[in-house]
Amino acid sequence: MRLQQLARTQQAVALLRCGMRTTLVQRITGLRAALVRELHREIHADKPKSGQLPSTHAVLDSVLSQASASLFIALYRALGGAETERQIQLEALLQAHRLYLEQQERVAAGGRLGPAIDINAAWVLARDLTTGLALRRFCRQCRIHYLAADFSRTALQCPICRLKQRGGWRGRGGVRPAKDDEAVDAQPPAH
Repeated sequence: MRLQQLARTQQAVALLRCGMRTTLVQRITGLRAALVRELHREIHADKPKSGQLPSTHAVLDSVLSQASASLFIALYRALGGAETERQIQLEALLQAHRLYLEQQERVAAGGRLGPAIDINAAWVLARDLTTGLALRRFCRQCRIHYLAADFSRTALQCPICRLKQRGGWRGRGGVRPAKDDEAVDAQPPAH
Protein backbone atom coordinates (compact mmCIF):
# COMPACT_ATOMS: atom_id res chain seq x y z
CA MET A 1 0.00 0.00 0.00
CA ARG A 2 2.77 2.46 0.91
CA LEU A 3 4.75 1.59 -2.22
CA GLN A 4 1.72 2.34 -4.40
CA GLN A 5 1.27 5.70 -2.66
CA LEU A 6 4.97 6.47 -3.14
CA ALA A 7 4.80 5.52 -6.85
CA ARG A 8 1.75 7.74 -7.37
CA THR A 9 3.47 10.61 -5.54
CA GLN A 10 6.59 10.22 -7.70
CA GLN A 11 4.42 10.20 -10.81
CA ALA A 12 2.67 13.37 -9.58
CA VAL A 13 6.03 15.08 -9.04
CA ALA A 14 7.15 14.15 -12.56
CA LEU A 15 3.90 15.43 -14.09
CA LEU A 16 4.01 18.67 -12.10
CA ARG A 17 7.61 19.26 -13.19
CA CYS A 18 6.41 18.99 -16.80
CA GLY A 19 3.97 21.80 -16.07
CA MET A 20 0.81 19.73 -15.87
CA ARG A 21 -2.12 21.33 -14.07
CA THR A 22 -2.95 20.00 -10.62
CA THR A 23 -6.46 18.92 -11.68
CA LEU A 24 -4.99 16.63 -14.34
CA VAL A 25 -2.32 15.31 -11.99
CA GLN A 26 -4.99 14.53 -9.43
CA ARG A 27 -7.12 12.75 -12.07
CA ILE A 28 -4.18 10.72 -13.38
CA THR A 29 -2.64 9.73 -10.04
CA GLY A 30 -5.73 9.52 -7.84
CA LEU A 31 -3.98 11.58 -5.15
CA ARG A 32 -5.91 14.01 -2.97
CA ALA A 33 -6.20 17.56 -4.33
CA ALA A 34 -4.59 19.05 -1.21
CA LEU A 35 -1.53 16.83 -1.56
CA VAL A 36 -1.13 17.63 -5.27
CA ARG A 37 -1.42 21.38 -4.57
CA GLU A 38 1.17 21.07 -1.79
CA LEU A 39 3.54 19.23 -4.14
CA HIS A 40 3.01 21.95 -6.75
CA ARG A 41 3.92 24.66 -4.23
CA GLU A 42 7.08 22.79 -3.22
CA ILE A 43 8.18 22.24 -6.82
CA HIS A 44 7.30 25.63 -8.30
CA ALA A 45 7.40 27.84 -5.19
CA ASP A 46 4.05 29.22 -6.26
CA LYS A 47 0.40 28.32 -5.99
CA PRO A 48 -1.16 26.35 -8.86
CA LYS A 49 -2.93 28.08 -11.74
CA SER A 50 -6.67 28.00 -11.63
CA GLY A 51 -9.08 28.02 -14.52
CA GLN A 52 -10.22 25.76 -17.27
CA LEU A 53 -8.04 23.63 -19.46
CA PRO A 54 -7.77 24.79 -23.06
CA SER A 55 -10.18 23.25 -25.52
CA THR A 56 -9.11 21.57 -28.72
CA HIS A 57 -10.86 24.36 -30.57
CA ALA A 58 -8.73 26.95 -28.76
CA VAL A 59 -5.56 24.99 -29.53
CA LEU A 60 -6.50 24.76 -33.23
CA ASP A 61 -7.25 28.47 -33.55
CA SER A 62 -5.07 29.09 -36.62
CA VAL A 63 -3.62 27.17 -39.52
CA LEU A 64 -0.17 27.41 -37.96
CA SER A 65 -1.34 26.09 -34.59
CA GLN A 66 -3.19 23.28 -36.39
CA ALA A 67 0.08 22.33 -38.13
CA SER A 68 1.88 22.40 -34.77
CA ALA A 69 -0.80 20.28 -33.08
CA SER A 70 -0.62 17.85 -36.01
CA LEU A 71 3.11 17.43 -35.39
CA PHE A 72 2.50 16.64 -31.72
CA ILE A 73 -0.27 14.14 -32.53
CA ALA A 74 1.92 12.47 -35.18
CA LEU A 75 4.67 11.95 -32.60
CA TYR A 76 2.16 10.75 -29.99
CA ARG A 77 0.58 8.28 -32.43
CA ALA A 78 4.00 7.03 -33.58
CA LEU A 79 5.00 6.30 -29.96
CA GLY A 80 1.67 5.03 -28.64
CA GLY A 81 0.26 3.28 -31.71
CA ALA A 82 -3.39 2.82 -32.58
CA GLU A 83 -4.23 2.47 -28.88
CA THR A 84 -3.89 6.29 -28.60
CA GLU A 85 -7.26 6.57 -30.32
CA ARG A 86 -8.91 4.40 -27.64
CA GLN A 87 -7.32 5.67 -24.42
CA ILE A 88 -4.63 8.11 -23.34
CA GLN A 89 -1.19 6.51 -23.30
CA LEU A 90 0.52 8.57 -20.59
CA GLU A 91 4.12 7.49 -21.23
CA ALA A 92 3.71 8.03 -24.98
CA LEU A 93 2.11 11.42 -24.28
CA LEU A 94 5.01 12.56 -22.09
CA GLN A 95 7.66 11.27 -24.48
CA ALA A 96 5.89 12.73 -27.53
CA HIS A 97 5.57 16.10 -25.80
CA ARG A 98 9.26 16.12 -24.94
CA LEU A 99 10.18 15.26 -28.55
CA TYR A 100 7.69 17.84 -29.83
CA LEU A 101 9.30 20.56 -27.69
CA GLU A 102 12.75 19.56 -28.95
CA GLN A 103 11.55 19.81 -32.56
CA GLN A 104 9.77 23.07 -31.83
CA GLU A 105 13.00 24.49 -30.40
CA ARG A 106 15.06 23.35 -33.40
CA VAL A 107 12.57 24.70 -35.92
CA ALA A 108 12.09 27.97 -34.07
CA ALA A 109 15.85 28.59 -33.80
CA GLY A 110 15.84 30.55 -37.05
CA GLY A 111 12.85 32.70 -36.22
CA ARG A 112 9.46 32.90 -34.53
CA LEU A 113 7.24 29.84 -34.80
CA GLY A 114 4.48 30.77 -32.40
CA PRO A 115 3.84 29.38 -28.96
CA ALA A 116 4.48 25.70 -28.35
CA ILE A 117 1.67 23.45 -27.19
CA ASP A 118 2.10 22.94 -23.46
CA ILE A 119 1.61 19.62 -21.69
CA ASN A 120 -1.95 20.52 -20.68
CA ALA A 121 -3.01 21.29 -24.25
CA ALA A 122 -1.22 18.10 -25.34
CA TRP A 123 -3.27 16.10 -22.83
CA VAL A 124 -6.49 17.76 -24.08
CA LEU A 125 -5.62 16.86 -27.69
CA ALA A 126 -4.88 13.26 -26.65
CA ARG A 127 -8.13 13.08 -24.69
CA ASP A 128 -10.17 14.49 -27.56
CA LEU A 129 -8.54 12.05 -29.94
CA THR A 130 -9.96 9.22 -27.80
CA THR A 131 -13.46 10.73 -27.71
CA GLY A 132 -13.63 11.62 -31.39
CA LEU A 133 -13.75 15.38 -30.83
CA ALA A 134 -10.37 15.55 -32.57
CA LEU A 135 -9.66 13.42 -35.61
CA ARG A 136 -6.60 12.41 -37.58
CA ARG A 137 -7.29 12.98 -41.25
CA PHE A 138 -5.15 11.99 -44.21
CA CYS A 139 -4.21 14.53 -46.87
CA ARG A 140 -4.09 12.95 -50.31
CA GLN A 141 -2.12 15.83 -51.72
CA CYS A 142 0.87 15.96 -49.34
CA ARG A 143 0.28 12.46 -47.93
CA ILE A 144 0.44 13.26 -44.22
CA HIS A 145 -1.97 12.83 -41.35
CA TYR A 146 -3.12 16.06 -39.74
CA LEU A 147 -5.32 16.93 -36.78
CA ALA A 148 -8.77 18.36 -37.33
CA ALA A 149 -11.78 19.03 -35.14
CA ASP A 150 -15.38 19.74 -36.01
CA PHE A 151 -16.51 23.24 -35.07
CA SER A 152 -12.94 24.57 -34.88
CA ARG A 153 -12.02 27.92 -36.40
CA THR A 154 -9.71 26.24 -38.89
CA ALA A 155 -11.12 24.45 -41.90
CA LEU A 156 -11.15 20.67 -42.07
CA GLN A 157 -8.26 20.88 -44.53
CA CYS A 158 -4.60 19.97 -44.30
CA PRO A 159 -2.82 22.88 -42.59
CA ILE A 160 0.37 22.32 -44.59
CA CYS A 161 -1.49 22.53 -47.90
CA ARG A 162 -3.36 25.62 -46.68
CA LEU A 163 -0.08 27.30 -45.73
CA LYS A 164 1.31 26.46 -49.17
CA GLN A 165 -1.81 27.76 -50.94
CA ARG A 166 -1.77 31.04 -49.03
CA GLY A 167 1.88 31.64 -49.78
CA GLY A 168 2.93 30.83 -46.23
CA TRP A 169 5.31 28.07 -47.33
CA ARG A 170 8.69 28.55 -49.02
CA GLY A 171 9.74 24.97 -49.70
CA ARG A 172 13.15 24.29 -48.13
CA GLY A 173 13.45 27.87 -46.87
CA GLY A 174 10.63 27.36 -44.40
CA VAL A 175 7.39 29.10 -43.65
CA ARG A 176 7.06 32.85 -44.02
CA PRO A 177 4.33 34.93 -42.37
CA ALA A 178 0.88 34.18 -43.69
CA LYS A 179 -1.75 36.89 -43.53
CA ASP A 180 -3.61 35.77 -40.41
CA ASP A 181 -1.01 33.60 -38.71
CA GLU A 182 2.08 34.25 -36.67
CA ALA A 183 5.43 34.86 -38.34
CA VAL A 184 7.45 31.74 -39.01
CA ASP A 185 10.88 30.80 -40.28
CA ALA A 186 11.10 27.03 -40.15
CA GLN A 187 12.39 23.99 -41.96
CA PRO A 188 9.53 22.03 -43.55
CA PRO A 189 8.67 18.73 -41.88
CA ALA A 190 9.92 15.57 -43.56
CA HIS A 191 7.13 13.73 -45.36
